[in-house]
Amino acid sequence: MLLLRFYQLSMSWELLLLVEEEEEEESSEMDDEDCERRRGECLDEMMDLEKQFQELKEKLFRERLNQAKVKLDEVLTGRAGEYREPLAALQTSMQIQTRVAGVYRELCLQVIKHKHECEVQGARQHLESERSLLFDAMKAELLEKIRRLEEDRQNLDLSSEWSDEMRGKKCNKRRNLLGRSDRKKKVALVSGPFIVYMLRDMDILEDWTTIKKAKAAPSPLKKKVEKQ
Repeated sequence: MLLLRFYQLSMSWELLLLVEEEEEEESSEMDDEDCERRRGECLDEMMDLEKQFQELKEKLFRERLNQAKVKLDEVLTGRAGEYREPLAALQTSMQIQTRVAGVYRELCLQVIKHKHECEVQGARQHLESERSLLFDAMKAELLEKIRRLEEDRQNLDLSSEWSDEMRGKKCNKRRNLLGRSDRKKKVALVSGPFIVYMLRDMDILEDWTTIKKAKAAPSPLKKKVEKQ
């Protein structure tokens, strides 16, 4: 409607220009009074056309502004086709990305779970290995202590036996000395080779222990007979 009116005004404006040209051509034939009258009519018509043109411009601006506001309301309320179609495509893309993210999350959780299980299994195996090594080390240490204690006990038994024998010999020697002093016999001179022990008591004890061990150990001939 507005475009049609604008077209009509344009045609009127062109008609007015043609009239002015005709007036210029016929001005020589018309008198001054007719020229002034025609000029006034043309000016009035031109002003009227300009006024109508401005009104049409305002109406066209208001209609376009109203259309833009209506489209904005449709977009805000989600009723605009130009808005709903891209929005639907975006929602579809979001759903696809959400599903992909869910699958990725499950895969990450499985990887973390498997890694945790591997770490736990490795820690348990390390614990078992270290515990076995600790057990073997302590067992070997305790067995070594037991062996040493057995040897010490055997040495103590041999030492006590040797001490008892030495005490018995000393007692007998004292008795003999007392008997001899009572009898007042002369000391007999010993002729021939003799052995003089100049060892300490600790060295004698070690020699005695070695002799006892040698006596306690079976001879090679006896071992051979037992094997046969």
